[in-house]
Amino acid sequence: MAKLKVFIASPGDVKEEREIVSHVVQEISRMFSETLRTELEPVLWETHGWPDVGDDSQDVINKEIGEYDVLVGIMWQRFGTPTKRAGSGTGEEFERAYNYFKKYQRPKIMFYFRNTPFYTTEIAGINQFRKVIRFRKNLEQLGVLFWEYDTPLEFERNVREHLIRQVFQLTESKKNTIKRSKAKGKRKPSISPSATPATIAYKESPRIFLSYVSPDRPLVERVYSALKAAGFNPWIDTKDLLPGQLWKDEISQAISYSDFFIVFISKHTVKRRGSSTKKSQPLLTH
Repeated sequence: MAKLKVFIASPGDVKEEREIVSHVVQEISRMFSETLRTELEPVLWETHGWPDVGDDSQDVINKEIGEYDVLVGIMWQRFGTPTKRAGSGTGEEFERAYNYFKKYQRPKIMFYFRNTPFYTTEIAGINQFRKVIRFRKNLEQLGVLFWEYDTPLEFERNVREHLIRQVFQLTESKKNTIKRSKAKGKRKPSISPSATPATIAYKESPRIFLSYVSPDRPLVERVYSALKAAGFNPWIDTKDLLPGQLWKDEISQAISYSDFFIVFISKHTVKRRGSSTKKSQPLLTH
């Protein structure tokens, strides 16, 4: 049985969310281990690290954690304690995961920011939050899609849905890799080896890319659901993008692997140009 490791990275002010991710990972593992032949394991430095010596404590954690398949990052008020290589342990963990992802398309990175208001008169606390804001801006510049939430309950609902979808994509990717290896010597598949799980084509049904302006989203999502129910393989940003993905790349690849490109034109279309975002979620506009 295959195993997927989910590493949970965060400063110390989101302890509840760390516990939520750990419980959700174990819950999903129980639900889908038999059907997908895959087990999920939550990985935290508290449970997977041990006392040792390195350049600093974060260096020890990096070595002991090893490789993993998904990084779930969480931030709220604090950015964390600086290391010898980065602004904080969590920041370093993201940088390592992101650099590895750019080379090998793994691990998947899912980052979340809590929006709950807080108050502090401590200069150190204000400086920590400034670093969080700068980090968010950095993710935006890198093209990383992140998610926002207001309460731990909302976070739990979001991360459960996102992890389930991520698990299905990762297991589907492995199945396609096995199929490609078995098909050696036969006709090469039309899927690019660099394709991400979100854009790997399903041979059984046509792939349909849906393009629209944001005011028309409710109508287009109904069309998306109808196409899904009819056995087609539609793609829409609000349903098929996940936190941490490089959304510009994902959209570009989704278009390139589509069999059909459907543009929804309405009275809103002529009033809009380019692309817009709301809560860091890109919506295609034409």
